[in-house]
Amino acid sequence: IWLLFLAMRGTYDQRIVGVGTEEIRRVVTATLYVFAAVAGISYLIRADISRAYAFVSLPLGLVLITGMRFYWRGWLYRQRGRGEFIFRTVVVGAPAARAELGKHLQRDSYTGFAVVGEFDEPSAEQLADDSWLTGLLAQLDSSQASAVALAPSSQIGGETIRQLAWLIEARGIDLLVAPAVMDVTGPRLTVRPAAGLPLLHLDEARLSRPQRISKRALDLFGSVFLIVVLSPVLLVVGLTVRFTSAGPVIYRQYRIGRGGESFTMLKFRTMRFDAESKQDELRSEHGLVTPMFKLDQDPRVTRVGRFLRRWSLDELPQLFNVLGGSMSLVGPRPHPLDDVNRYELAAYRRLALKPGMTGLWQVEGRSDLEWAEALRLDIYYVETWSLAGDFVLLSRTLRAVIRGQGAR
Repeated sequence: IWLLFLAMRGTYDQRIVGVGTEEIRRVVTATLYVFAAVAGISYLIRADISRAYAFVSLPLGLVLITGMRFYWRGWLYRQRGRGEFIFRTVVVGAPAARAELGKHLQRDSYTGFAVVGEFDEPSAEQLADDSWLTGLLAQLDSSQASAVALAPSSQIGGETIRQLAWLIEARGIDLLVAPAVMDVTGPRLTVRPAAGLPLLHLDEARLSRPQRISKRALDLFGSVFLIVVLSPVLLVVGLTVRFTSAGPVIYRQYRIGRGGESFTMLKFRTMRFDAESKQDELRSEHGLVTPMFKLDQDPRVTRVGRFLRRWSLDELPQLFNVLGGSMSLVGPRPHPLDDVNRYELAAYRRLALKPGMTGLWQVEGRSDLEWAEALRLDIYYVETWSLAGDFVLLSRTLRAVIRGQGAR
């Protein structure tokens, strides 16, 4: 019955397997449905069911099935890195739009779309005599494409897209149509029928009350659990910092949080006690002008501090920030006021949510990312937030920390 529910919820659909949070959301909802159905039927027929069904089987089943999905997702990503299980894609549109869409597909190569060809948008004459569709079909056949992606175009109308869909149905080729708002996806973008037209409805990038409650619940339970489990580590690290360098164990710094409000962020001290007074000098010396201050070999970092940064142990006191509500487990990284004063207008968008201990910046490269790419990821997170996405990022954070890529 469980497998049947999973199939009915479309959890084996190749369009969602290994991509984003939709697969995990469907798996979880299908599992909850089947357990609720069995429990309900058992109550109606007065069947004797052990309490372990709810307190052991359900949580264990959820953990195992989602864990196995993540395992196979990692396997699929490795196979796609070797060129297996990919969708050979032809990108269609004007040169600039093609380049933008192609960049998105190549950047997120784990989704399996490999660009194997490009085709220009049609002219009015080509649409009149169907020569454009004929030429595109020839391009798809010659490149052995399994998908065609249409970039936003004023020349490719609904009738042309419908004719193209009819022509490629028998060839087993997927048709993808990119919206004009390519960086806005996920829960904010839905199809809303109106006047017989399927319109894209773009919701406001603001958490509803249930979403705020669910995110806060994750922060509360997660921070308490981690503080209890990691308390021996917190004690050992604190004593090590105390006895290996002069200065306080905990470094307190004002950071800017949601809505531009300041708060005191806690970290284990990893630098010399006079480190902050040297920052402007180092900025000038190394020509750093972007809001994100980073150096490959920062001379202010202590030997113990370098080890703590390598394993992100210096961030653990921020669990108390999460518990207190000034931070979240997942969110954009908080910046000091000096860095926020250097923001361009678009960067203020990252202040729409609480800052986090981890986020897309952590799992995509940490300090190896340039400011422009880090900003893009933070804004993407704000625009597409979902609770399932937070769970995915938390699971990916452990792997990023173990690899140590970008730790400084």
